Amino acid sequence: MIFMNMTRFTARLTLVVGATFGSLLFMAAQPTQAATWHKGTPSNVRGTWKTKKLKVNTGSTSLTAYDQVTIGKTSLADYSYTGSSRVGIKGTSAKYATVGKYTYVIKVKIAKGVYGTLHVKKQSSKVLVIGNGTKNVNPAKYYKA
Repeated sequence: MIFMNMTRFTARLTLVVGATFGSLLFMAAQPTQAATWHKGTPSNVRGTWKTKKLKVNTGSTSLTAYDQVTIGKTSLADYSYTGSSRVGIKGTSAKYATVGKYTYVIKVKIAKGVYGTLHVKKQSSKVLVIGNGTKNVNPAKYYKA
């Protein structure tokens, strides 16, 4: 019974993580309405940002899951942590466009010919709302780490 619950949990987690990162890759092809692209990332959103931790019970064990985004000067890393495992991507050669007040679209190169796009809105000095693509799909709140 515990094995069956763990298998269901693993399958669901794999689907959620796969959908999140898959949508990041497929949203990269959307055109944006931004007027000017700038090299790097906006200085006011740089740093490490995390979602709130979520405890997941899997029978006799309990796992902690959360997502972490690290925005550097020219790179961006997005990782999901579940227990001791980590899944994610890292992008380089960042460029951004301002699409509103404290709102940015950041594009990064993931691999040759593959780009990822994130929609980032700074709500306060300790809170960002980050979504996928230029249309802000699946937004989530991230807190300063």
